[in-house]
Amino acid sequence: MNFQIITFKEFLKTNKKKELLNILSNLWNEEYGFIFPISYDLMNRNTYQTKGFLEENSYVAICDEMIVGFVTSKIWTHEIEVESYKSTGWISLIYVHPKFRKKGIGSELLIKVESNFKILGKKELYVGRDYQNFFPGIPMDLKSSLGWFAKRGYSCLYETNDLIKYVKNNEQLVALRPFKDGKKYEIRLSNQNDFDVLIEFMRRNYPGRWLVEVNDCFDLCKSNYFLCFDENNHLCGFCRFGNNETDNYGIGYSLTWRNRFESLGGIGPIGVEASYRKNNIAYNLLVSALNYLIEHGSTEIIIDWTNLMDLYRKIGFEIWKSYTYVRKE
Repeated sequence: MNFQIITFKEFLKTNKKKELLNILSNLWNEEYGFIFPISYDLMNRNTYQTKGFLEENSYVAICDEMIVGFVTSKIWTHEIEVESYKSTGWISLIYVHPKFRKKGIGSELLIKVESNFKILGKKELYVGRDYQNFFPGIPMDLKSSLGWFAKRGYSCLYETNDLIKYVKNNEQLVALRPFKDGKKYEIRLSNQNDFDVLIEFMRRNYPGRWLVEVNDCFDLCKSNYFLCFDENNHLCGFCRFGNNETDNYGIGYSLTWRNRFESLGGIGPIGVEASYRKNNIAYNLLVSALNYLIEHGSTEIIIDWTNLMDLYRKIGFEIWKSYTYVRKE
């Protein structure tokens, strides 16, 4: 079988970006849209609207003038540096139409990406886990892909999970817990005036990816954080959340698949300053977000990318999807 592999950049010399991204999302959705639906907006956000997307190291496979496969890749290019990402390359999404599998197309797409990562000095390659990612790893729904990557030198590391709570009719709200130190704290919704204090909190406590998420997305979801302040008005914890009203370009990973739900809510990440931990602050931030989503009509709520099963089971969450971290060095 004759097929041609060209970069996104080359393809767009004679085609429009919207046409390309619609073709890719439709190709994916034909097989997996009922599990992991990818809209044009999601495909666009996770590629061209994301810093670090490599148009020149993302490829389409063409057979008989038809796109039959593709791969997208990213590196970290944000002005806020993350040391561990300097040598990392991410394969964000790779797909070949079922009729064209076992013909070398997927292998050739992968080889192209890996070769260019090598030129760029990227020594650790991951499938998923990228900034503005589709997946934190390989979904267990697609576990046959694990063997395919293993044959090509990738190692399975460990698993993570997305959790879900199905909201019942007349769902009871969850009670907050007393703060263990007996002091007074205020937990409230964020507003447009909180950007600077939240950024400073992130710089002190989470000076990596979470900082970048706030920096990039706060304008689009300025009211989608619960913040905890101590009695001196010092910000000591945060919880990000969202629902159907959250802008498509400001959603967190917990809302990635909201198109398959009636009214999805999402929670995470949650973070507390080290000296304030083990004081029920994280729990009360979580419950505040959970209760807000219940009161505002979410029918399902997802907490993404976690292994803290015991904590979340206590408030009605169960495993929805599991993923395996996959890496090549």
